[in-house]
Amino acid sequence: MAIRDRLTDGSVQLTPSDMKLARALLADYPTAGLNTVAQLAAVAGVSGPTVVRFASRLGFDGFTELQKALLAEVQARMNSPLAMIDAGKAAAVPQEQIYREVIRSCVTMLEATVGMVTAADFDAAARLITDPALRLHFIGGRFSGYLAGMLWQHLRQLRADCQVVSGNRPDRVDSLIDIGRRDLIIAFDYRRYQVDTIQFVTAAAERGAQVILFTDPWASPLAANAKVVLTAPVEGPSPFDTMVPALAQVEALIAAVTMRLSPTSRARIAEIEALRSLSGITEDQLTENPKTAQSRADKAGE
Repeated sequence: MAIRDRLTDGSVQLTPSDMKLARALLADYPTAGLNTVAQLAAVAGVSGPTVVRFASRLGFDGFTELQKALLAEVQARMNSPLAMIDAGKAAAVPQEQIYREVIRSCVTMLEATVGMVTAADFDAAARLITDPALRLHFIGGRFSGYLAGMLWQHLRQLRADCQVVSGNRPDRVDSLIDIGRRDLIIAFDYRRYQVDTIQFVTAAAERGAQVILFTDPWASPLAANAKVVLTAPVEGPSPFDTMVPALAQVEALIAAVTMRLSPTSRARIAEIEALRSLSGITEDQLTENPKTAQSRADKAGE
């Protein structure tokens, strides 16, 4: 478990002085914990011995051990596919076993994912997404952008005011002019964390937008700006991080939002289907009588 989680999940009983240290550490995580005892104590406004006792309360033999754990978290956050290949991860599983091992790994990670997000956080995300007063903006990184796009494609069928944030940097900057308290940013950001995603979402949050963040156990820097954080494991047998648990979270959120919006979304979906029929978008719609399609479109629009 990450030290950040130990400080926030209520599993460790902290004294008032410990709380000062916890706030100082979380405010500049994990950098603050990599300073000297004296420096961290000065930032938190406590004594040096209090810092040492704080480390012990978190389950470490001393402050040095706490720092080693923080450094390990930093290394895990920044691991690139190349670093993991060099570490031998690509050859860790025999070729003839890779299919079964990857599938089994995904099953294990999915089971772990269930306990990584509280029911309250998941419900908060669904509640924000179904708020008709909010405009939704979807953004992700080089790979996670596909998850953002998938969520957008589903939700735009269920409600209005859904749009993908442009991948063009000047367009992103310009779009900030219209973002404020009526906006909800749904961001996907996993290690090694994408600078342009962080910059846009941070700027949007500063303008009053709320943020739902999908990220990994080490947490994107955007966690500091997020109202809801949905965490999923990413480490599998491959040197490349897996998106399977995150995809399952997207599917779960789609299901929850669909149920919440069912009283109003049916008419919207019916009208979309009717409009698709007029254009023969799918194979089954190619054979439909144009008059029937027009009639369905008229009824859906009533």
